[in-house]
Amino acid sequence: MPDLLAELRSHTERIIRDHATTDPWRTSSQLLGEILPEWRTTDTRWTDDVAEAVAYTRAITTLALTYRDEPPSTLTRYHQQRHADLTDTVTSIGTGRGPVNADLGALEKGPVALHRELESHPTALTLLLDGDAWASLTDRRTGVRALAAIAVLASGFDVRLVASPRVRRHLSKRYPKWTECHLDLTAGRDRFPHTDHAQTAETAWEAIRDLDTEPRKRRLLGNLDTEYARSYRDLTHDHAIDIAEGTISRYVLDLEDRELVTVDRRSQHNTVQLTDLGQSTVQQCLDDNYELIHPDQRRFDGSLTATPQQFTSAVSPRRAGEETPTPDEWVTATGDPDEDAEYVQWLTGPENVSSHLHERFGTVAHDDAITLVDDQPQPFDDGRVAYLSHTDDETLVVLQWGGPLATLGRLAGALLSEKALSNILTPTQLGQEFEVIDEPGQTIPTARILRRGHQVGWYSDAETTYDAWRERITTVRDRLLAQIAELTHSDDTAARSDLFEDLHGLIASATQLYHAVGIDLTTTVRVPDTGALVSNQTRLQNLCEFLAKTAPKQSVYGVHSGYRMLFEDRPAKLCRRLPYEPDHDATIDLTMSWVVTGPTITECHDEITTTLSRELTTVREAIADGTESAPTLEIPVVDGTTYPVIRRVIDEVAMTHNIQWTPRERQRLVRLCLRSFGPADTSSACPYDVVASLLRALNESRTPTLAAVERAAATLPPERFRPDLTPTATKLYATLLRSDGPLGRSELIEQAGISASSYDRRLSDIRDLDRVTPVQQGGHRRWTTAKPTPHPKTPPVTAWLPERSDPTAPPLVTHRQSTTPAGSNSPPPVRTERDDRGRWDRQPPISILTEPGADADHTIRPMTNANTSRQPNSHAHQIRDTRDHPTDIMTPTPHPTTAVATPQTQLPTGGEQ
Repeated sequence: MPDLLAELRSHTERIIRDHATTDPWRTSSQLLGEILPEWRTTDTRWTDDVAEAVAYTRAITTLALTYRDEPPSTLTRYHQQRHADLTDTVTSIGTGRGPVNADLGALEKGPVALHRELESHPTALTLLLDGDAWASLTDRRTGVRALAAIAVLASGFDVRLVASPRVRRHLSKRYPKWTECHLDLTAGRDRFPHTDHAQTAETAWEAIRDLDTEPRKRRLLGNLDTEYARSYRDLTHDHAIDIAEGTISRYVLDLEDRELVTVDRRSQHNTVQLTDLGQSTVQQCLDDNYELIHPDQRRFDGSLTATPQQFTSAVSPRRAGEETPTPDEWVTATGDPDEDAEYVQWLTGPENVSSHLHERFGTVAHDDAITLVDDQPQPFDDGRVAYLSHTDDETLVVLQWGGPLATLGRLAGALLSEKALSNILTPTQLGQEFEVIDEPGQTIPTARILRRGHQVGWYSDAETTYDAWRERITTVRDRLLAQIAELTHSDDTAARSDLFEDLHGLIASATQLYHAVGIDLTTTVRVPDTGALVSNQTRLQNLCEFLAKTAPKQSVYGVHSGYRMLFEDRPAKLCRRLPYEPDHDATIDLTMSWVVTGPTITECHDEITTTLSRELTTVREAIADGTESAPTLEIPVVDGTTYPVIRRVIDEVAMTHNIQWTPRERQRLVRLCLRSFGPADTSSACPYDVVASLLRALNESRTPTLAAVERAAATLPPERFRPDLTPTATKLYATLLRSDGPLGRSELIEQAGISASSYDRRLSDIRDLDRVTPVQQGGHRRWTTAKPTPHPKTPPVTAWLPERSDPTAPPLVTHRQSTTPAGSNSPPPVRTERDDRGRWDRQPPISILTEPGADADHTIRPMTNANTSRQPNSHAHQIRDTRDHPTDIMTPTPHPTTAVATPQTQLPTGGEQ
């Protein structure tokens, strides 16, 4: 972006000179009045993007009208420095490195708006997308930011992208929403057109009523989707449909004639998806078993389940009842696989369940790391069940810890389940002969890359086609899963060792394939009873060994298996590798990230790190002694409840949903989340609750306020919201937050579901909270919640500094909390004071503020001896929590303030002054 802005600068200056007078200040003020009306507002503070846009407009106008095209070398030293500063302002706007570190909003309000205002025809910008850079991009967020910048530029310029077919396919697969919106490259452009009037139930019934004797055609219809097109050959391999390819073609033609589906015949393989009428028909006229049911007879008793994350190829077990279950209640209700439930189920829920389950589990995970999250997961009804969820570029597995062997089996069963093979690792995704994973210019045959690079097992010359490989891999899967049942409690150590080895190989082969087609994997292991785990050293060691043995095997360097590069010492295996030359300081990536969640699971941080570090230091002897060079493998063990992690979660949700929060608002959100979802006297919070609250708040506004987020948090179960309060006080406070107006005593008692005596005892717990305010209505005192107010604006630091300051003063350095990498070159730090210092490694980072007091918890803290305990029966002398609403603010002075010691003076009364 700086290079682009630098290239654009001379053109921008020229159009300003064509438009303007010779007075830079007056000209820039006129331009700002046109492109940025809010810059004149005195009632509200400027946001960072407005401030940076103003700075840009002032700078570019000064360059255009004061310095014009004069070479900087001809200027005086003062003007040379000023010219350089103005140029830096112009070329850094919106990059995060500008005058106030604003984001893309400044780019849109500055140069983009300026060109949109002054040019009658938009300037053409041609951007060449680097295929290798996009294909090798590991952090999807970087791509999202780049594409967002391109979209912002397109609002003021004629942006023309030059991309190879390979890059176009990559963008379509990894960034489908952006591609469809801006490039229209996806199959979604041929969807059935939306109508202004709703499709009536009778229209849907008329379209399908005569299919009562064609159950397979109804099953095909029920396994299609409106948003994602599926190819004929993928449908042929879908076990939930089980229809031959030729038959599928005939069925699709009939459904197309009924206007229930639309077919895209432009590419090599035809694809099909539901129309809006088809979706209405599936929802209103088909039941769980794809039987016809008239819309008037539709039962609203929870008997229908929603479709999976992308496809409808399976139905999750039924949850009866009209009450909305919480996400955790939905996940724990697995059903019984010995009856009608399945061992692998889609991570989804019925329409009355909070959606975003995929985002709830996926946002928490750190890439290429093991993340520990303190949560209160309830045990599954049946621990043998595993959940699967996927989008175009991400797949999640959620399962329950059941010991090393059983957990490996559940993971292998999910990654290579019929659902996964029918909807994720499909012929379209891999290629009929795995040709999709080929890299441009790759001279090595695909089969050799898979066998000797990725080290995919059970892939001989007889399994080089998709059909043959799928048949072989499912046979191996079924055989190993059958052995788990036999050997879980067996004393046959040799047989168990062989089974462990085979399961590790099966999982590693699967994750290499997921990685090869650009799908990010995350596995969440739920440990409901960490107390029993920690109290039993053998059980704790089993979990630590499981992670230490399994996580490193899911690693990759380019097309090479990371584990085979570093740890394999069997000569026969070492001979079957592709040659490689690692780059200097190269690192190995994980093909799967991990999340371990349970009550107080973060207390196991040190044990897991120590075990993992010990495992990662046992590299092959030739690497250890320096004879053979190889990349390094580091697997951080991250505490997922700390301040930096909660900030990252908020940033990721904001980026995904394009929420325009300012840095100040995000910082206040972090504080709110730490206060709302963390135990008292800690700087930690459950990230699952953070994600759930933010997503619920998005139902109110595209940019939820602090009050909206807290109101959404109040809809969580009482045990998850404000754990620092007593349960009764939490119910009272949550009721006030959810209420549309003030509530009196009787209304609070009724709506909170508490007794009158509990209300009387706990009212004092909530009336001292920041937002709880008493009001008088009709002569009666009622309670309501006030809108949270930001800190008063104070002058910047420079207001207290002398006109000339020491230019050689050392820079301020902010503290960054680092994760704990475990690897061959990074032994774990010794933390001898961990217990004595009260979880010192969870404190939020030090913030270097641009304005003293603007975001500090207190500019002045009142000294008091009052009892500030938040515990029951200790609220007689509480002080108000003013972390976000300080009442004692130091009045700024225009000159440096000096504090000096003064002698005490004896007063006539005998006291001292």
